[in-house]
Amino acid sequence: MTTASTARPSLYSALSHAPVRAAGNRPDLSIYRAPGAASYGRFKFRAPAEGLVERDGPKGTQVEWTDEFEIAFTKMGERGPLVLFLHGVPTNRAQWEDIQAHVSRFCETISIDMLGMGESSKPRQYGKKSDQRDNDLWYWRNDVDYIEQLMQHEYPGRKFIFVADDWGSGINSHYAARYPDRLDGFVQLDPIAFDGYPVNEIQAIGRASMIPNTPEGDAMFAGAFGAFDQTLVQIYKTMVYDPNVYNQYNLRRITFPYVDVDYERNGAGDGVTDVARSLTLRLKFHNCRVLADRAAILSPALLLPYDAKRNPEGVRYENITVPSLIMWGEFDNMMPAAQTQRFANVLGTDDVQITYIPRAGHFAGTDQPDFVADTIVNFIRRVKGRQALADINLGNTGIWKGDERLMIGELRAIHRLGGAV
Repeated sequence: MTTASTARPSLYSALSHAPVRAAGNRPDLSIYRAPGAASYGRFKFRAPAEGLVERDGPKGTQVEWTDEFEIAFTKMGERGPLVLFLHGVPTNRAQWEDIQAHVSRFCETISIDMLGMGESSKPRQYGKKSDQRDNDLWYWRNDVDYIEQLMQHEYPGRKFIFVADDWGSGINSHYAARYPDRLDGFVQLDPIAFDGYPVNEIQAIGRASMIPNTPEGDAMFAGAFGAFDQTLVQIYKTMVYDPNVYNQYNLRRITFPYVDVDYERNGAGDGVTDVARSLTLRLKFHNCRVLADRAAILSPALLLPYDAKRNPEGVRYENITVPSLIMWGEFDNMMPAAQTQRFANVLGTDDVQITYIPRAGHFAGTDQPDFVADTIVNFIRRVKGRQALADINLGNTGIWKGDERLMIGELRAIHRLGGAV
């Protein structure tokens, strides 16, 4: 028999508190359970070919051929459905930092740097040690292999929701088509897709891969990329609706690893200067070379649908049978939002949710992190069910009248979430 002391609150009670403060006040996100501190790690794997990788040794930075690479990752959250985040280009996993932090209140999450970017290994001349011709090792379908190895190593046998944006979506599409049984959901944010790739900004970087890999060629490359830090900043600022979301401080995290930033001092001991001057922002030409190599080999055929004769490297979209969410910034001036409708007609599922992100450009998650985080959490709730989440989600926006702490407490008790009994 249920007594008054053990009875769970009613839905009426949860949603009928008197306002504690005026409606429309700033949301109090401290009502949510903390996702816990982020943890960082590296997954080591053996690649199918060698590349030149920089390593720090007793004699300073050295370059050596190796097929042993690492994928850097950030984990947040310890309960709920598993979510993998993969970034775009030319960025790194920090692009998902704000969104991952909120989603981690409800889910277990991991974000990674794709091979060649961020803190992951950056193999120059990947696969060209004995054959200098173009090769397909930088095709998006090959990134699928280390992602599957990583996820099986860190989360053996667990299904997950795969979230990717921009360039990462090319990898995401190939993964979902090859391993649909490994996924609970398929999410893309302003993806490169179909015949919308390549784009001029990345094409220009890719052309630099034609500069010879010789000492003379390296000098030519350094000259050609002498203003690459400025080019990066201009690319980033055209990829968002509001360029003011970027400044010289938060740009540090996404210009890495192409720009080595130290505004306060110069610790290199190279005789350039002991205080901050222009050359304090050093370009890392090895990493820029890797980016050029990756950009050079990719083509629209790799993202158009598979055809045995005409496009054998394409994506088998019909194999993507899991619930899917396609989000697009309404003001994306690089990959137009009108492409979203194509997904509803080529994926192998009828469960395709299309969401346009208001006042957002190509990096929509940077423009509107709260909106994107809420959309992802609500998609996961719909796909996995309310009780799969680690907590109740009341969103980041909307009507906040001051009773949210009471409301979420009672909803936790009703749905037995967030530690409620």
